[in-house]
Amino acid sequence: MLLCLILCLSPKLLAQNGIEKRTVQILADSELTITGDTNINKFQCGFDTKRLERSKEISFTKQGNNLKFKNAVLVLNNEGFDCGNKAINKDFHSLLRTNEYPTISLEVTELVIQNDSQALAKVDITIAGKNKNYTLPVNIADTPVDCFTGTLKLDINDFGLKPPKKMFGLIVVKEDIEINFNLTIKN
Repeated sequence: MLLCLILCLSPKLLAQNGIEKRTVQILADSELTITGDTNINKFQCGFDTKRLERSKEISFTKQGNNLKFKNAVLVLNNEGFDCGNKAINKDFHSLLRTNEYPTISLEVTELVIQNDSQALAKVDITIAGKNKNYTLPVNIADTPVDCFTGTLKLDINDFGLKPPKKMFGLIVVKEDIEINFNLTIKN
């Protein structure tokens, strides 16, 4: 989504000050999808979370209710997305310009804690060589493992991407897509 880096939101970590380092693990039951619409139908491309780096050390500082991260980057290989059939996969990779830009980069720069179960994440996203900043709400469940869920809505035009047209322009992908994440984290 999306963001193994947000796992530091766990309330047990918020009580500490100064530079903190944590090693975190993304568990296999995590999910990350991109969904969109055409003028005819919806599509969903799921990311194979087995391709994610399982263990990662992250650093952050706490300033009040804010956690500020340095180099907290999650890189997704575009080939890890599956849209359900070969033709849609081909169109999806064409849209992302996978041959030229094989990865999507997500960097969490800051988290603003709202309460024990919600925060706002400031995220830099790089797709097809273009970087944009977003702020998105994140839901937190502090169970035996931490669970972070959320949805980021974005416009593919912001990244200079051109929606593919099929059947001589009769089928057109709409510009708005959603990145949905449900990450379970062990730290």
